[in-house]
Amino acid sequence: MPAPRLLLDRSLGQRKLVARLREAGWDVTTLAEYFGDERAQSMPDEEWIGEGTRAGFVLLAKDHMIAARPLEARAVYLHDARVITLARGDLTAEQMGDLCLEHAAAIDRIAKVSPPFVFSLSPSGLRRKRLNWPAD
Repeated sequence: MPAPRLLLDRSLGQRKLVARLREAGWDVTTLAEYFGDERAQSMPDEEWIGEGTRAGFVLLAKDHMIAARPLEARAVYLHDARVITLARGDLTAEQMGDLCLEHAAAIDRIAKVSPPFVFSLSPSGLRRKRLNWPAD
């Protein structure tokens, strides 16, 4: 089952994971493909969160702290972003691909949940993260 249209953060790499997901029929775009390599390397998270969301992407990132850091959490909240992060940052491209493909149906389901949200993806599935915005 193909997943929703995803924009992949630069920390996920630009070749192996992308190729794996595309081979499985997923619609994935890297930050470098969408914004150009130079801009993608230098843009702050809150910027690509906003622009990627406005373009209609579900955002896939390695950084599970997006929900906790105020600037990124604010961007998720203000732009009604739909973000999926990996629970562990030490996975190989092959392991990340396996994880995404194993949970494809769940990813497809949560992509339809009303935003804003950040879900963390682990071998046990998806878990909604508390968004650190608006500040308490």
